[in-house]
Order: sequence, then structure tokens, then C-alpha cells
Amino acid sequence: MATLARQRDHFRRILEPNAGDPLFDLAVFMDAYDIRTGYPFLLALLEAEIANEEWLTISTVLQSYLLRRAVCALSTKNYNRIFLSLTRNLRRDGFTAENVRNQLLGQTGDSSAWPDDTRFRESWLNAPIYNQLGNSRLVFLLSRLNDTFASSKAEALTFSAQPTIEHILPQSWQEYWPLAGGSKGLDLYELFQAEEGDARASMTRARNAKLQTIGNLTILSSGLNAAQSNLGWSDKLPELMRHSLLPINQALQGLVTWDETSIEARGRLLHDRALTIWPR
Repeated sequence: MATLARQRDHFRRILEPNAGDPLFDLAVFMDAYDIRTGYPFLLALLEAEIANEEWLTISTVLQSYLLRRAVCALSTKNYNRIFLSLTRNLRRDGFTAENVRNQLLGQTGDSSAWPDDTRFRESWLNAPIYNQLGNSRLVFLLSRLNDTFASSKAEALTFSAQPTIEHILPQSWQEYWPLAGGSKGLDLYELFQAEEGDARASMTRARNAKLQTIGNLTILSSGLNAAQSNLGWSDKLPELMRHSLLPINQALQGLVTWDETSIEARGRLLHDRALTIWPR
């Protein structure tokens, strides 16, 4: 009964994290990514009464492991086993960030491996992240990236409601976003009917492949008007600047064009920043 009573308070720290608690970032992350199988491990860490500095390092290690796997679209089905193994081994070896990291680095195979920088980069730049992760996970990811664009003198921004995900190049782009050379992109029916070697079909497929990648996604505190968000870049950029004070969006100011090359370049920029947040 004493253990249950003690863990009651620990569990509340996980379910209702308070800013300033060293557990806060990790608890918010695990809620956003729906990784509740890790809660027993968090309870074990809380029982171990580790120092705040150790908590922050463990938080970075666990978030990197779990977020990289999510970006690489790797299965979560073995997380229960992985967290149980972590708990058992750390009770034997000690609840330290170094031991957590070594245990996770020792995992192998797609069911449990910690993706290295090469695999992470490939998925980051090319995978359809929007379809894989969904709104709440992407909001968390892009919010963390947004923090890296803010200077130390910037005022803190808070959201009264959860931000929304915005496609910079809209999903319905054919009307106002011409392909290279000025030709109009093909719709799904036209793509199906296109002959092999059709240049417009190839360019359309290449653009569609970049559409759902991280380089083309951002967050807004409130969605742009749907009619305006599909307009061309020269019309959309001023609207984006007007609606958003977020540093990640203000960084787009001054870009003359937005196309597949721009998406690739921004994806690489965001990837470099992601490596500083979620190192391996």
C-alpha cells in the first residue's frame, strides 16, 4: 500500500506534468507520441530518485531513440519488451543516462534498433512524414525545431490552442503552382493516363513525392484561410508572414520561390537542427 501511495504521486507527475519539472519534456513527448508502454519505466526512474541533470540527459536519449524510430516508420510493437528489459537491467547496473544509452545502442533489428544518422537523414528528407506521424506528433516535432530558430532575446510564445500543420506547397497545388518551365501539373486521373516518358508526369510525381516531407511542413497558431493557402507563393508568403510570428516561419521571409529544390534545402536545414535536439 505504501508503494501504491508513493507511486500515485509519481504517476500524476507523468500524466499531469508541470513546466519546470525535469520530467516535463519527456512526459509531454511520450503523451504526444502515444508511448504509454514506457510509463512503468518512468515510474522506476522516479523511484530511483535520480538527479535532475541525469533526468534531462535520459530524457534526451529516450526522445532521440523513440522519435528517430517514428520518423523512420519503425514498429512500436516491441516497446513493452524493450522498456521491461531496460528496467530490469538498470536496476542491476544503475539508473544512469550512460546505461540507458548503452542499452538502447545495443538493440538490433528493425523491431528495436536506434536509427543512426544516415538512416534518420534518409527518412527525414524523403519519407511522407505528414502521413506517417499525424498532427499531434508533428506539432511536437516542429515546435521543438521552432525553438532552435528563436534568439535568446526573443519573447516566449505560447499557444492558447494546439497549432495546426500547414503544407507550405499546398496539397492542391496544380492550379497556382506551375511546374518548372511554367507547365501545369497533372491530377491523379491524368497521371494514371499519362504515357511512359511523359515529362509533365515525371515532374508531377517528383513534386508529389516532396509534398508530404518535413521540408514542406510548418506550424501555425491558426490555420490560414483555405482559399488563400492554395494560392501561389507570391500571394501565400505575405499571408504566412502576416499570420505567424513563429521564428520557424519568419525564416522563410525573402524566399523568391518555393519548389522541390526549396523543400529539399529546408529539409536539410531542419535535419541539421534536429541532430542537435535528438543526437544519437
